[in-house]
Amino acid sequence: MLPPLAKRLGSVPVLAPLEAVRSLKGALTGTVRDLASGVRRPGFREALFAELSILPNALVGAAPWLLRARNDADLSLVRLVLEHAEAAPDAVALEMGDERLTWRGLAEATSRIAHVLHRLGARKGDVVALVGRNSLTYVAIVLGASRVGATVALINHHLEGEPLDHALVASKARIAVVENHFAEQVRALERASKSLHHVVTYGEGELEERMAEASSIPFPRVPVSVSSDYVYIYTSGTTGLPKPSRVTHARALVAGAGFGYLVHAFRPGDKLYCALPLYHSSALLLGLGSCLLTRTPMAMRESFSASSFWKDVKRHGATHMIYIGELCRYLLNTPPCPEEREHRLRVAVGNGLRADVWEGFARRFGIETIREFYAATEAPNIILNLAGRPGAVGRVPFRRLSPLRLVRYDADTDTHPRDANGFLIECGPNEPGELLVRLSDKPLTAISDFRGYTDAHATQKKILTNVFRKGDRYYRSGDLLRYDEDDFFYFVDRIGDTFRWKGENVSTAEVEDVISRSLDLSEITVVGVRLPGMEGQAGLAAVVVKDAFDPLAFAEAAQRLPVYAQPRFVRVMTSLAKTGTFKIKKSEVRAEGVDPSAVTDPLFVRDDDGSYAPLTPELWGEILAGRFRL
Repeated sequence: MLPPLAKRLGSVPVLAPLEAVRSLKGALTGTVRDLASGVRRPGFREALFAELSILPNALVGAAPWLLRARNDADLSLVRLVLEHAEAAPDAVALEMGDERLTWRGLAEATSRIAHVLHRLGARKGDVVALVGRNSLTYVAIVLGASRVGATVALINHHLEGEPLDHALVASKARIAVVENHFAEQVRALERASKSLHHVVTYGEGELEERMAEASSIPFPRVPVSVSSDYVYIYTSGTTGLPKPSRVTHARALVAGAGFGYLVHAFRPGDKLYCALPLYHSSALLLGLGSCLLTRTPMAMRESFSASSFWKDVKRHGATHMIYIGELCRYLLNTPPCPEEREHRLRVAVGNGLRADVWEGFARRFGIETIREFYAATEAPNIILNLAGRPGAVGRVPFRRLSPLRLVRYDADTDTHPRDANGFLIECGPNEPGELLVRLSDKPLTAISDFRGYTDAHATQKKILTNVFRKGDRYYRSGDLLRYDEDDFFYFVDRIGDTFRWKGENVSTAEVEDVISRSLDLSEITVVGVRLPGMEGQAGLAAVVVKDAFDPLAFAEAAQRLPVYAQPRFVRVMTSLAKTGTFKIKKSEVRAEGVDPSAVTDPLFVRDDDGSYAPLTPELWGEILAGRFRL
């Protein structure tokens, strides 16, 4: 299925750097020690064996690519596509609905697109912006631009107005390739319309016309350095305007190899189904990238549809899927259908799958293996849950040897407490803290190389210095995690989502988890809202219910939380606004607050006895006057 190992290695030296050898020695020592101690901890041995079972794929599959991505002067995913087109020209590469592209067809499409872009002035090192929904053409445009040596800025097609204008201008692109459906809103932008030299439409648009006229002679692929930028993937924009994260060719290759061989662990005959947007790193790097690197076909859909999901999976014969946690919750809330058990799908890979959904999802749909991970597009490390422990984002087997650290964080002051020597304080087991990742001046792999954003100031804001010793540098994740005695890590909250009430830190994610485990809700999100004249922020639970809201049942569920963490307000909504990657727009819920004169949805307030009563304008006045105790 793949090129021989010798061909993949090329002339790369096989000897690992001394640092890697020392780490491996320490890791093996730790494995023996952990295995021995694991006899006394149920489930721990299984975790170790799951991690050890990937070693053959790691050594034969992923490791050669780690070396090539570090040393090869000219390596990219589009180069691999051209190799696949020679080795297996008629094998299917991509599917969507009734459309399909073979590896030869994909290579030919990238060639014609490269001819078009080159004629428009795109050259090595330039940026081409891309705005569109999932399609076979979308993939071909990304690879076609790469064939010219350009970087592709992947713009979220849900953006409008100022955020869209900002995203295009921040990319510094002179050419934008835009799906017809979004062309007018791009052309109407004030700043972007001045910076863009060409706006080329596709989807029965100008691009297809130009491709038909382009030369049939294969475009000579422009050699690129593995350290040059492959794509820009934007932050979600849940706080502030989206900013482009730089993804190098090396990072794309390492992500594809790591996930293709170790996490998806593709075998001959496998096929990945992806309904996530391709402008998102999960779909583009961990989904499509894994398939392009391992020559595994991928089926996709324009956008996620809960009602069509299992029909698609069965129709395409998919064996793997890639998810965002909320996607799994949507599927679990759909009515049963025959296709949900008449499929070949056995592996689900993704992040954000909460413990209250995990086991029900696996059981109902017959999913053999769920592999959760923790990562960010720009983050210089990753955590994998290969053991399948529900609720955990992963395990760091040799935590003390790893560059990952959890440090204490004060949500009230938005600072990290320091010890008497002026250094940050590490967290102990089950103590939430911000995840930091040590940065190296000479990273061993592209995954540990923090390239940051196109904005140098934004990049610098993600780096902490003098953390545990003078001169050290750490990447700030912006996330609160905790780890247990077995070194399994669990997501707690985003910094900014944690708030203070009654002098205590409240984790919105933990409140959501406890309540959703107890109640059969369609959706829930929790935020902190500021009230006039009161210290801290009061908890607001925004819920989408399947039937009528039951205040008594909600109160019973909330009583499983500490008193200070029980939501003071409940807002019953018909739906929760989300980004294109299914992240709930908490900022909107927070900004709208709980004033019943401004919010049309039903609101409830927690009384002193723990019950929830309708929040009327009169009761709101009592709260503001300080006569109603929250």
